[in-house]
Amino acid sequence: MWLAKQVARRSQRSDWRSYFLIACVALLAILLAGASVSATRAARERGVAEQWQIHTLEVLIESDRLRTASLSKLRGEGGYLLTDDRRFLEPYFEGVEQGETSLGRLVALTADNPEQQLRVGALKRELSSFDATLEGIVALQTSGRKAEAIARVRRGAGKTSLDRILSTLDTIEHNERRLLAERTLRARQLAVANERYQYVLTAIGVLLLTLTVLATIYVRQALHSEAYARRELQRSASTDALTGLPNRRSFIDALQRSLERAATDPARPLSLAIFDIDHFKQINDRFGHPAGDGVIREVARRAGESLRKRDLVGRIGGEEFAIIFPQADLDTAGMVCERLRHGIADRPVVHGDAIIPFTASVGVANFKPGDDLDHLMARADAALYEAKIGGRNQVRRAA
Repeated sequence: MWLAKQVARRSQRSDWRSYFLIACVALLAILLAGASVSATRAARERGVAEQWQIHTLEVLIESDRLRTASLSKLRGEGGYLLTDDRRFLEPYFEGVEQGETSLGRLVALTADNPEQQLRVGALKRELSSFDATLEGIVALQTSGRKAEAIARVRRGAGKTSLDRILSTLDTIEHNERRLLAERTLRARQLAVANERYQYVLTAIGVLLLTLTVLATIYVRQALHSEAYARRELQRSASTDALTGLPNRRSFIDALQRSLERAATDPARPLSLAIFDIDHFKQINDRFGHPAGDGVIREVARRAGESLRKRDLVGRIGGEEFAIIFPQADLDTAGMVCERLRHGIADRPVVHGDAIIPFTASVGVANFKPGDDLDHLMARADAALYEAKIGGRNQVRRAA
């Protein structure tokens, strides 16, 4: 303001530099206003993106709870039908209660999306049909008409409804992820546009305050380099360079989180497998370390092909790997490990002119109340040791 007044008081004898100074002050004011608008817009878009991420996560959580509740109802009905023990109906009633609660939350979460509301409406009807079917079977069993109840189950009563429920939940989850991806892309595009706008502002600023802009560029480059270095450090700290799998530290952190979830929710089983490549030292000695590295990479790739989508495999040692099986009991995890063992043993690796056959031994343990991380890993490791001394190329379950 003082500078503007001083310029205004100049006489007509003032040369063109006075007017240039006024123009510079005006342009600086415009730059500051433009920078403020751009920063506000970017912050608003980041906030919207974060809100959608939270919204999508809540929908996925409630969808997963509905899936679990439906399976609990079916498990409770089946247990009661087989044993005639009403205690087996506890999971059934818990599933009914959880299903009603989660369905209500899902309705509220999708209220702003007509397309999702249609799917949720269909899901509600399918859940009603599913509940009615199970109630009818339970009623038959309670009234002593067990043969009729069993006959209905054998005809697939409830199974078709459950399949439709799970399919609808998958569709809802897929659509939520798609919407999140679209909104994230829009936010990213706006962020890129804002960044380009900032470059334009910087280019104009260079004409006005060269030294200041150069200093700003140096700071931005330093921050970018630091951020890149930080990302690279985080990636290298959590990823095995040879296989691209989570390394031991990252895998242990994931296992600890899985244990905490399993400890707080007994209805969600958890299993852990540890496996390694049989006679790996002989492979290195005979074919060389590059060939050994190739075998390790191939084992990592085949593990990814053999496991379920929700499973997590990591490399925790030289030729040693581990797998987290969420929502899998010991038998389920054992079957997946058998598939993995066959996938490894059935196809040798070709390295140059050499054909390298190899196998793997696997130990599996399931989470039991009171298990901590070390105890669970020790049980899985003991099962792996039994597989080794039992002849290798096999899967052993922990007691």
